[in-house]
Amino acid sequence: MHCLHCFTKFPDDTTICSQCGVPRVSASMFATDPEECERERLRQANAGHNLFFTCACVGVLIVCGIFGLALFFVASRESLHESDSPPSFSLYGRTLDDVEFDWESLRGKYVLVKFTATWCPPCKKEIPGMLDAYKKYHEKGLEIVSVYIWQDEQDPVSAVKRFVEKEKMPWIIISESLTVKAGQPPQGKAFDIQSVPTMLLVNREGKIHATNTSGTTLQRELQKLFGE
Repeated sequence: MHCLHCFTKFPDDTTICSQCGVPRVSASMFATDPEECERERLRQANAGHNLFFTCACVGVLIVCGIFGLALFFVASRESLHESDSPPSFSLYGRTLDDVEFDWESLRGKYVLVKFTATWCPPCKKEIPGMLDAYKKYHEKGLEIVSVYIWQDEQDPVSAVKRFVEKEKMPWIIISESLTVKAGQPPQGKAFDIQSVPTMLLVNREGKIHATNTSGTTLQRELQKLFGE
């Protein structure tokens, strides 16, 4: 017979293994077939290897999961930061002198862009405040661009010129009529303007700083940016 615990061969009348001291208390603790002992030894060894392999696989899966979550967290934060970034803005068109407007020339300044029309009473009411803001902040880095859209007069360019001269507006004026005549898309449609007046305040980097600003809200914002 062989001891099932340490596989030592011993006489049939032995009740305690001389090598490991395991008593012969039941038949299940001893094997009468040496091959059976070897199979049991291999089974136990394989069980140990399988346990180690299983633990190793679980560990790898856990590490990969943690790494994946970390990548997802970083990507989510980057995506969030990108979504929080204000959109860029780029204006185009023709001035009243029928010259191509150069938007890039205003980079480094805050630009108040106003989509407007000569026939719009609320647009006209905003002009005194815009004149005041231009006088206060132009030298500090504020520029104003008025884009006249939806002019349905027979000679819309002349109508805008007369209006600008009457109101003594010193800033840049863009004519949608001249823009369309030059083969470019009308600004009102391209920028999805739903009504006039519509104002945008663009920062020094060419990104939208504020939308639908007017009246006292605009005055407070300009005071915050430029001071009194």
